[in-house]
Amino acid sequence: MDWVLLGIPLGIVMLYFGSEWLVRGAKNLALRLGVAPFVVGLTVVAFGSSAPEMVTSVVSANTPAIILGNVIGSNVANIGLAIALAAIVCPLVAKYHDMKLEINMMVVISFVVLALAIFGLLSLWFGIILLIILVAFLYVVYRAKGDSGVGQEAYLDEVGEETQQGYPILIALIAVGLILLYYGANFFIDGAVELAHMIGISDLLVGLIVVAIGTSLPEICICLIAASRGENDLAVANIVGSNIFNACAVLGVGCIVAKIPVSDTVLYFHLPVMIILALAMYAAVRWKHRISRPTAFILLGIYAAYLAAMVAVPSLAM
Repeated sequence: MDWVLLGIPLGIVMLYFGSEWLVRGAKNLALRLGVAPFVVGLTVVAFGSSAPEMVTSVVSANTPAIILGNVIGSNVANIGLAIALAAIVCPLVAKYHDMKLEINMMVVISFVVLALAIFGLLSLWFGIILLIILVAFLYVVYRAKGDSGVGQEAYLDEVGEETQQGYPILIALIAVGLILLYYGANFFIDGAVELAHMIGISDLLVGLIVVAIGTSLPEICICLIAASRGENDLAVANIVGSNIFNACAVLGVGCIVAKIPVSDTVLYFHLPVMIILALAMYAAVRWKHRISRPTAFILLGIYAAYLAAMVAVPSLAM
C-alpha cells in the first residue's frame, strides 16, 4: 500500500481534533474576553479555516484561473456542503437581527465578485480595494459587536471559577487547532487523490470532488463539531466569515499576484451557483431565523446537482 494513503485516516483524525480544539478555544477565549462568540467565529475561526484557500491563491500565480475557481468552489462547498451537513446534524438557529450586517455583506460581496468578473476587473488595484473592503467591514463589525456585556459571566457559568483556562492555554488551543486543520486537510487531499488515481477516477473528477471538498474540509469539520455541541454562533459565523474572507482576501491577494482571466462558464454557471446558494442561505436566515433540516437538504441538493452537471458536461469544469 502506498504510504500516502495513510494520509486519509491521519487527516481525518487531525481534522477532528483540530476542529474540536479550535472551537473550544475560540469560544472560551471570546467569552473570557467579553467578546461575542459570533465575532470570533467571523474572524479567527473563519479566517483560520480558510488558510488552504489563501495558500492556494498565493501559489497559483502561474495558473491564475485556479484562483477564481478556488474562491467560487470553496464558497459553494461552504454553504452547499458544510452548512447543509451541520444543519442536518443539528438545525442551526440563526437570527437575522443578530447577523444582519454579516449575512448581507456575504450576499453583497458575492455580487461584487460577479460584477468585477463581468467587467474584467480582477487585477491589481481591484485586489487592493477588496482587501480594504474587508478591513473596513471587520472594523465596523468589531465596533458594533466586539463587546458582550455578559461574556465574562457566561464564561464563569460554563467553566466554573476553579477550572478557568488561562489565556495562554486558550490561545494555544486555537493555534494548535489551526495547524492540525491545515495539515490534516493537506494529508487527506494527498491520500484521497492517490486513492482516486489507483481506482481509475479521472483527474477531472479528482479536481471537482476531492480538491474542491478538500479545501473546504476545515470549514466542514468546524461546522459539524460546532453544530454537534450546539455552538450555532460559531457554525454559522464560520461559513459567513469564510465566504467573505474568500471573496475579499483570497481573491484580493490573487488579483495582486496575477491578473485573473474569467471564462464564459465561470460567468454563466459557477458564479450564478455561488450566488444562488448565498441567497438561499440569506432567505433561510432572513425569514425563518434558522437553517432547518429541510433547508439543509435543499442546499445539499443544489450542491449535488452542481457536481452532477459538471460530471455530465465536462466543459462546464473548464
